Amino acid sequence: MAGSEENRTEITQDLETQQALRSYKRRNGIKNVVIVFLIIMLVLTFFSNTIMNYTLPQVATQYVEAGEISPKVRGAGTAVIEDPYNVNIAAGRKIAAVEVHSGDQVHKDDVLFRLEDTESDDLINARKALESAESSFQKALFSGTFKDSAINRIKKGDFLSEKEMQAQVSEVTGAYEKALQESNSAAAEVAKYQATGGKNLSNAESRKARADAALSKATSERDAVVSSIQAEIDIKALYDAVQDAKKKVETLEKEEKKAEVTAPIDGTVTNVAYQAGDTVSADAPAAVIRREGNAMTVSFTVTKEQAQGLRTGDEARPQNAWAYSEFSAKLLSISADPTDPGKSKVLKFEINCPEIEAGEQVSLSVGQTSKEYDLVVPNSAIREDNNGKFILIVNSKASPLGNRYTASRVDVQVLARDEKMSAVSGNLAGYEYVITTSTRPVSPGMQVRLADDAE
Repeated sequence: MAGSEENRTEITQDLETQQALRSYKRRNGIKNVVIVFLIIMLVLTFFSNTIMNYTLPQVATQYVEAGEISPKVRGAGTAVIEDPYNVNIAAGRKIAAVEVHSGDQVHKDDVLFRLEDTESDDLINARKALESAESSFQKALFSGTFKDSAINRIKKGDFLSEKEMQAQVSEVTGAYEKALQESNSAAAEVAKYQATGGKNLSNAESRKARADAALSKATSERDAVVSSIQAEIDIKALYDAVQDAKKKVETLEKEEKKAEVTAPIDGTVTNVAYQAGDTVSADAPAAVIRREGNAMTVSFTVTKEQAQGLRTGDEARPQNAWAYSEFSAKLLSISADPTDPGKSKVLKFEINCPEIEAGEQVSLSVGQTSKEYDLVVPNSAIREDNNGKFILIVNSKASPLGNRYTASRVDVQVLARDEKMSAVSGNLAGYEYVITTSTRPVSPGMQVRLADDAE
């Protein structure tokens, strides 16, 4: 009996052990399933969050902080000499030496260039042109058109005046019209007696013959006078061409006797076109002199708003000051831009710099001194809509998977600005992150990601 009890006890213990083992395995399986489920959810959440982040607009930001605003007006224009004196040399002359440089002060009769003793192409060509003009004149003079008396007169340069020509034409035209009237009257008389005949017709026909002869003579005289006057007009043009050609040759011969080119006025040399050994061309002056007391100026256009803070007399500085050893400039005038007078102004500056030549581009800046402001943002951060100007700042909110960033609108007033930064006032404490640029348009309330975000 005792053995039977022991067996039952062992059997019961085995059953309990097996049942406990099955229960443990069941609990462990459920836990494993839960763990796997949580891992899968975590992975899905992570990847969905990462994918969502990469679909958000990426923004660049900068602190709202204190800083300086330099409201300078900047622009560039071409240096121009007011009423310059151009020093010209006959084309074809060769430069032996150049005695001045750009920026030099010169007085009247100072030597600018020394020339080689050679005949220029201009003089050679001028002589050929004179020969051609004289030949054309001679051919026209002895073409048989003019009488001897007219030839002698024309050779001396004695031409009929316009009044004399008009009188001659009027005389022969009057004679022609009178003869034509007589011819027409005689023809009418012949027609009148044609039907009746007799002595009246014979007399009428005789009158008609005399009238026709007189008309023929008047016509020839008229045509001869008109032709002669036209020929005289033409030959006068040829005569004038000869005289012009002679003057040019004489001028060039006189100029080319000079071995030196001197300054015709007192002033400052602003441009020297040639070096020793160069041959002068007709394209540009050999040198340009700024008359004593005359300014070199630079002008450029700005907006009406930019010009409001400027006054004539304001000092200007070169934007590339390192390029000049000496430089001064002041604002001469502020005038309406003729191409857009309602919106633009033209600033004109007087500049003084020995290193600047006429025709060079000069970049200037002019305006008020720098001023410190509490809230300064980049110009690219300023936005505007129908409600006015505003900026977008970035608000941060923590989440289990990291920070989330949202754009928020702050209305502002622009107090001052320069070409890079703007001073603003508004509901700002300073050190907010302001959005400067974005990969896509951003509106208030939109979630964004930062340009330097590692996600």
